[in-house]
Order: sequence, then C-alpha cells, then structure tokens
Amino acid sequence: MTFLLSKILWIVFNTFNIILFLIVLAFFLKFFRFNFFSKFFYLISVIVFLITGILPTGSYLIFQLEKDFYNENIFPENIDGILILSGATNPFLTKVHNQVSLNASSERLIESVNLMNKYPKAKVIFSGGSGSLKNLELTHSSAAKIFYKSLGVDISNIYFENKSRNTYENIIFSKKIAKPNDNEKWIIITSAFHLKRALNIGQKVNWNLIPYATDFYLPKNFEWHLSFSFLNNLLMFQNSSHEWIGLISYYFMGRTSKIF
Repeated sequence: MTFLLSKILWIVFNTFNIILFLIVLAFFLKFFRFNFFSKFFYLISVIVFLITGILPTGSYLIFQLEKDFYNENIFPENIDGILILSGATNPFLTKVHNQVSLNASSERLIESVNLMNKYPKAKVIFSGGSGSLKNLELTHSSAAKIFYKSLGVDISNIYFENKSRNTYENIIFSKKIAKPNDNEKWIIITSAFHLKRALNIGQKVNWNLIPYATDFYLPKNFEWHLSFSFLNNLLMFQNSSHEWIGLISYYFMGRTSKIF
C-alpha cells in the first residue's frame, strides 16, 4: 500500500506535472471568464518555473545531499560485507533486448565489482526487486545478474535479494539476510544523493553502514547563478525533490529518526 501511495504522490508532486496543471487550470479559468483566478494561477506557474527552471534550486538541493560524501572515505583493511542497492538498471529493457540496460546510476554496479575484488572474502548482498506496479517479475536483481555474468563475476558468491521495492525494504530485507553482529563492518554502495536516506534507515534499525558514494551529480563547489538550461534545471529539481520528499516522508512514517 505504501509503495502504491508513493507512486501516486510522485505523480501529483512531479515538477513537470505541477507546472502543466497550473497552466491548464489557468487556461480553463480564463475560458470560463474567471480572469482574476486565471491570472493568479498563471503567475504561480511562472514563479514555480522561475524557482525550478531558471534558478539552480534543484542543483542546490542535490549539493546538500552529496556534500557530506565528497571526501574520500578511508575504508577498513577488512570488512565483513558489501550491500549494493539497486537502481542502476532498467529491468524491462533488459528483458526486451536480452542485454543489460543501465542508467545514469550505473556506477553503483561498476564500483561494486571493484569492491568485491578488493574484499574477496566479504559477504555480498545485492538488494533490488521490482519498482513496477505491473511487471513484478522484472526485478533489478535479475538485470544485475546479467551485468555481473558479463564481467565474469562469480554470482554464486552474491545473495540477490529480489523482494524489496523501495529503499526502506532494501535495508530491512538485507539486514534479515545479513544478520550482522554489532562488531561487523558493512559497506553500503549507492548514489551519493541517495546515501543520506539509506544511512538514516540503517541507523534506525541499528545497522551502522559505511558509505561508499557513487555517480555524483555535481562538482565539489556550488555557485548560485541564473541558468537558461531549462530542461536540465527542471530535471535536477525533479530528482532532488524526489529524494527530499523521501527523506521527509520516511521520518514522519517512523522509518528514520531524522530528516537530514
């Protein structure tokens, strides 16, 4: 139920949808001669576009999520496990074309191979079920298996958790598999902007994970400036707002003990 609700809410709060809805609403109000309200909603749509499409608001929100992971982590000489979060593959296209389809988060998988080579004795869990409302059999785990096999990785050493549908379930289901002791050291690998939420969940369930950040969106220095790369600004705001909504909603749902 929570998974379905999150999908519905994201349709409502999607930046593109909000701007389009405001413009269409203003148009119909104008058509029915509610001129004052029409102008009001046109104005709101312009303000929303200014904040999300011209100002680097989305980049700033991403910067706030990534900045704590800019400094390279010093990892222990020995670790007990590696937890890899899904989100780097497109399971549907992988099945259709019979070859792994990667997205902008492909570094999660690439860097995980480097970690497995560095820590050959560590337990490895790849966590990722289906993110689809319809095709439940198309899992990120199945796509990841194809990726690892193509690189000659022995997948018999990897436990593929294929039931989780969101970040919370990634951590909860993986912990049940790992059954980590208090003194065990586990590395979690995921996108830099996504690490904050994953770590917050881990802390809530008393699983202190060592972060390994991948696929950074931004350089280490951030500057506010007007930008006419409208589509890029809107996409950055869409990606960042999705993660911030996740941070806030998880806190109020009791899945984490803090927002940031």
